[in-house]
Amino acid sequence: MVDDCLRGVTKLAIAILLGFGLATSPAPAQDPASQNKPKTGTVAGVIVDAQQGEPLPGANVSIKGTTTGTSTDLNGRYRLTGLEAGTYDVLFSFVGFQEKTVTGVEVTAGQTTKIDVTLSEQTAELDEVVIEAEAARDSEAGMLTDRAKAASVSNAISAEAIGRAGAGSAASAMGNVTGASVVEGKYVNVRGLQGRYVTVQLNGTTLPNADPDGNSVALDIFPSSLIDNIVTTKSFTPDKPGTFTGGAVDITTKSFPDDVFLTASFSSSYNTEVGIGGNILRPPSGLEDVPAIADSDLLPPSPSSVPERQEALNQLTRAFATGISPRANDVLGNRSGEVAFGNQFSVLGDRSLGVIASLSYDESFSGYSGGTTARFSQTSIDSERLKPEASYTTQRGVEETLWGGLAGMSFQVAPNHELGVRLLYNRDEEQIARSESGILPRDNISGDRRFETRVSRLIRRTVRTGEIEGMHQFGSGREGVRLEWKTALSVVGRDEPDGRFFPNEFSPEANDTSYAISGPVTGLPTRYFRDLTEQNWSSEVSLKIPVGAAILEAGGSVQTKTREFRERIFKHDAPIGVGYSGSPDEYVGARAGIQEDGSFGTFVTEVPSQGGNYDGNLDRGAGYLMTETPVPGLSSLEFIGGVRLEYTDMALSTLDNATQGSFSQLDVLPSANLVWSLREDMNMRAAYGRTIALPSFREFAPFQSFNFIGDFTERGNPNLDRTTVHNFDLRWEWFPRPGELLSASVYYKDFTDPIERTFVTESVDQGIITYRNRESATVYGLELEAQKQLDGLASWLEHVQVGGNLTLTQSRIDRTEAVLGLLRQFQENPDETRQLQGQSPYLVNLNAGYDNPASGTSVNVFFNRFGDRLQTVSANGANIFERARSTLDANVSQRLIRGVTASVSVKNILDSEEIVSQTFKGNEFVNDQRPLGRSVSVGVSYRY
Repeated sequence: MVDDCLRGVTKLAIAILLGFGLATSPAPAQDPASQNKPKTGTVAGVIVDAQQGEPLPGANVSIKGTTTGTSTDLNGRYRLTGLEAGTYDVLFSFVGFQEKTVTGVEVTAGQTTKIDVTLSEQTAELDEVVIEAEAARDSEAGMLTDRAKAASVSNAISAEAIGRAGAGSAASAMGNVTGASVVEGKYVNVRGLQGRYVTVQLNGTTLPNADPDGNSVALDIFPSSLIDNIVTTKSFTPDKPGTFTGGAVDITTKSFPDDVFLTASFSSSYNTEVGIGGNILRPPSGLEDVPAIADSDLLPPSPSSVPERQEALNQLTRAFATGISPRANDVLGNRSGEVAFGNQFSVLGDRSLGVIASLSYDESFSGYSGGTTARFSQTSIDSERLKPEASYTTQRGVEETLWGGLAGMSFQVAPNHELGVRLLYNRDEEQIARSESGILPRDNISGDRRFETRVSRLIRRTVRTGEIEGMHQFGSGREGVRLEWKTALSVVGRDEPDGRFFPNEFSPEANDTSYAISGPVTGLPTRYFRDLTEQNWSSEVSLKIPVGAAILEAGGSVQTKTREFRERIFKHDAPIGVGYSGSPDEYVGARAGIQEDGSFGTFVTEVPSQGGNYDGNLDRGAGYLMTETPVPGLSSLEFIGGVRLEYTDMALSTLDNATQGSFSQLDVLPSANLVWSLREDMNMRAAYGRTIALPSFREFAPFQSFNFIGDFTERGNPNLDRTTVHNFDLRWEWFPRPGELLSASVYYKDFTDPIERTFVTESVDQGIITYRNRESATVYGLELEAQKQLDGLASWLEHVQVGGNLTLTQSRIDRTEAVLGLLRQFQENPDETRQLQGQSPYLVNLNAGYDNPASGTSVNVFFNRFGDRLQTVSANGANIFERARSTLDANVSQRLIRGVTASVSVKNILDSEEIVSQTFKGNEFVNDQRPLGRSVSVGVSYRY
């Protein structure tokens, strides 16, 4: 039903776009030469209130000395068309505001000149004309302007900065945001806080999560070519969802253009771990679905003497006779391409219609050999070293293909009424192959014996979003009542067909190598079929009412999220006497089913569900009241605050109803923000807000899973409760001139019932990773940020800018007496506190760039480093950390001819590796070591 709705919205939007496109297309000109040589140009932009930062609908724009003019729409946008090429003075006015004239505006035939301005309220002291132009929201200067006027503490990165960094996705772009770090190349931590504490939104709508095992939204599936800007809000206001603590990351897709544009780009790259024309480990083709015969009632659990049952088992076994062992294959270099189009039309007389569409494609190969995978345990309090439970050399290969598409339309129904439709589709496919070989002391495979395992996986992730929004103003100008509403339907899917896992042991001998598969020790060759579908429907509405100098706002939202997770597991078994000769493909292929001599070889049997199939649902409703008002008697001090009531009902049950978990809660979430304008370009901010964090469905689900032999089993906890957090922020910020910034922030967060990923020991031989509520935790830190253009130091530095940010964070969890009692079995005097999971003590970002618009030359260098972050809390206190890592990236671009630009970028110049390890009595024990390699990319782009 949801798919039908999405398809219906898609067809409707396409029909509208095509219809308006055809209806508004100009008639073919009689003279082709004149068609190619336009004689008029356009002036367009946005007008905003200098004090509030809000758009000014109904403001007047005119060309001085003429009768040519127009007025702004309800988003403050204006557009003057049909202007002969030349130089003009443009007058901006609004009742009660000071007029502004921008002189010397150059209009070029066939082009649009952007002029964005702010208007200040008319006062007796301010009566002269002030000329000011501002940048667009896809530029750094524009984003800093928005930040200066924002109600809350925030950071942002624009399309301009994303392009300078050569970032290919939203995830890589977030690595340059103050206080943000990227985990596994996909997930974002803000102020050291991981997924559950970070809300990810797309155009203001909360995104569902396509990861069955985590609680973070993967941002690598959003190509940077679709992004206008990314804003990270760090202090809570009542109009935002209450489920963010570290921050709310809002990805804004490309906005509607002021004039026609067409862009196209192509790039190719390679990773040094793979090489040009190198090879990586790749999975063989597998099954797309569980064979139909698997549902037959005739299937026996093992070879049968009944002919019908024997034949059913043979059919099932032969259906699984596909490749199971990864192979090293040659690959071409990485490649990506993108094309985008947009335009704005006048229809039905003077109504504006904006359309935009884009399509992107990216295919990349990565991998390594010589990696390390290991797990350790402590045997007693007197242990001098950790005991290895598993230790492997790892080879891994990944082929990733990403498609992204965006289509949108904005239509001005009436001067003060606008409707918008936006459709987004992203599809990401990962083909993953892994081979590991080593010892498994936990299962007595060591000495001359070796263990090996092979993994082949295909993971498809899709995100489909349909969104409709409306903006309406009743009444004229700034005194009008503003109504905004939005409804969105998102469907995410994660399909994992035929994940193949093949373990065995072997003993190298002088003349031969003996192989064996031992089910009780290593497990049997296994096939996994997993499917996750998560649907998220949300609607929200807000009403802003001016009351004197204040703005009162009331609104509400509803959200319904459902998840279905299904898993089926099959194992390749064998009768006594059927051995393994060392060829996985032969074991599941030629030796499978009924043999030529009539005997039965290896066979396939389904493993009964162990709670891996579950349904989850989350229903939330919220209402809020807030105000933005100057503090009486202190016109430079503004208060933004109010209260949000948010009801949460979360439930999960396994398909057999054997295990259920649920909680419901009504939370009162107050918020107070003070913004003190010390002067026109300087603010002091103070903020308080109470927020919550919810467990993910996977953390709630009680089923068990593991990643490989020797790794710990992971199990959810249906008794989890939500986390509540009190947040305090203080920030000083100075904007010396457009594009420049100095800022310092301190923050403090007090957690009740924080949830952590925890290792527990249930028996001598079994370790479990699970999730538990801790009693409390605190996080506090400092953020410093600077962005400076160097033209004031020397003329030859005219086009050079430098910037950087530093985040220092401390976190603390008080260990309970029960935890300390357990730790005393391994340590004599354990610390009574420790840091919070996912925290880095510091984050550093530095950048320097040269951008010359005249020559079209751009050179930018970026450095990033994060400190050790706690990955898993261990029962013995030897916690597992992802170790500190530094990365250095460089991006160079050069305009070749008009509209055509070439670029070269190098990522991870320092060739840093990803290392996960734990320290015990001064010695480091590496759990995972993964070479990342350097990535070199060359590309070309065109813009019309």
